[in-house]
Amino acid sequence: MKGNKQDNYINLFNRLSSDTTSELNNYKYFYNLSQLLFPLRDNHLGFYQLPDYKNFKTKETIDSFIATKEFYLYPTCEINIDSLKIELAKKPADSIEGIYHYDKFYSVGLFRSGDREYIGVVLDTNIKLWQKGQIAIHLYEYIPNHYKAIYGHPLYKNFLLQTNEKYKNQSLVNSYFYGSYSQSIYTKELGHADYMNLPTNSSKFELKTISDNIQYLLIRTFQADKSTMLSSQKFYDSITSALNKTYLVLDLRNNEGGAKKEMKKYFSLLKKYTKHGHLYILLNNGTLSQAEIFTLKLQKLKNVTTVGQTTKGMLTYGSNYGKRNKLPSGKFEIYPTDMKGDAKLLKYEDYGIKPKITLENDQNWIEQVTEIIEKK
Repeated sequence: MKGNKQDNYINLFNRLSSDTTSELNNYKYFYNLSQLLFPLRDNHLGFYQLPDYKNFKTKETIDSFIATKEFYLYPTCEINIDSLKIELAKKPADSIEGIYHYDKFYSVGLFRSGDREYIGVVLDTNIKLWQKGQIAIHLYEYIPNHYKAIYGHPLYKNFLLQTNEKYKNQSLVNSYFYGSYSQSIYTKELGHADYMNLPTNSSKFELKTISDNIQYLLIRTFQADKSTMLSSQKFYDSITSALNKTYLVLDLRNNEGGAKKEMKKYFSLLKKYTKHGHLYILLNNGTLSQAEIFTLKLQKLKNVTTVGQTTKGMLTYGSNYGKRNKLPSGKFEIYPTDMKGDAKLLKYEDYGIKPKITLENDQNWIEQVTEIIEKK
């Protein structure tokens, strides 16, 4: 940071440091600390409150936790729930305001609470861990349709900062929670088929034939741990001479990124393929980090078309060692990046890579791409 940005940041730090209300509860303290991270365009960075896992191991420990002062002091919003339901039910589908569901467990009403700020309160719940009126979501719009989000973890009730939340297909697309009792996200359309994302149990690597002139190639990771590298190399060796159709659909949905060295071998192979075949790259919001860098490199080649959904926008920096730093209070932990950023990629941070052809979530995406190819 330089100039006015640096001055503004120092002023923000001084203002937050003098805010004695932060001593009142963990949420206010967490929110103030999160504001110090809001200006940083680095979506590999993580920040969260440390949960006490022993409170959530059994039904008995959960019942004990619900009776504690900590649970009683969880942030709530004094609002008429029935009136809120009526008003939010009127909101159009393209509005971020509305009624969201977290699987079958509880619903949340998200409404504008201030200038570029939204609060989501529990409307109905089927579990004891959440009560009506408790705040599950807090959004801060920092650029149009992009949000800094503070969530309460659905199971552990600890606060989490999501630096790059987006509203797409009537869902908060980055509201996944590790270790929760559901793989769901906050969505207005409960029970609808999800064609944007791959199933969590899908293969990491796959090559198959779709039709006489179309092949399908799935690459879900470039991770460099020993087991994944062995699987990747074995798969790579098996396909080096097998890409022989006119069209190839490369599925990078939910590719978690990884190491440059793992990406480079696939880039070399696909660069060779595009000299005689046409490559269609399938992207979604779960395409991130090294997979986004991979996409940018492939886009520069001839005979390449991107389709699907804008990528996550999490590619400028990175983390090799996964070091976590506990803050002095012992209540919070930060996950900093440890890789130097690439200035050329910063324009994609937050925004992601927009595909040439956008697909909708109303039909199987492989079928949609096949139809696009067959119309050529």
